[in-house]
Amino acid sequence: EADKHAIRQVAHQIKPKLYGADALARLFELHPQTKTYFPSFTSYLATDPHVIAHGTKVFDALVKAAEHLDDLPKHLEKLAKKHGTELLVDPHNFVLFSDIIVATLAIHLPSFTPATHTAVDKFLEEVAHQLSSAYR
Repeated sequence: EADKHAIRQVAHQIKPKLYGADALARLFELHPQTKTYFPSFTSYLATDPHVIAHGTKVFDALVKAAEHLDDLPKHLEKLAKKHGTELLVDPHNFVLFSDIIVATLAIHLPSFTPATHTAVDKFLEEVAHQLSSAYR
């Protein structure tokens, strides 16, 4: 229950447009192979409108997922199917992006304690697992 509280607290502090663009740009920089899923992007920097838009979409989805901690599989089902059958994203990329998201939150949120880090890490691990579920 403490983990759920920590996740909800973090979710309320997230600024999707800012954090999303930052995290996605970091993903592209640290793992350039992930750029292949975004061939229409003209830049992979945090200031690019495409990066801002997609990063915002990801962080909006995470904030929404934090409101559905007790039914994540059902809540993420459509998104899992889209990524697994239409977009064909390598599931390992969810793990890579989870690590980047944790780092981004730690940079932006002064209240990101080790306990919060642990809770968010567990949450993102479950999100990655659920997003990978359509591949099985």
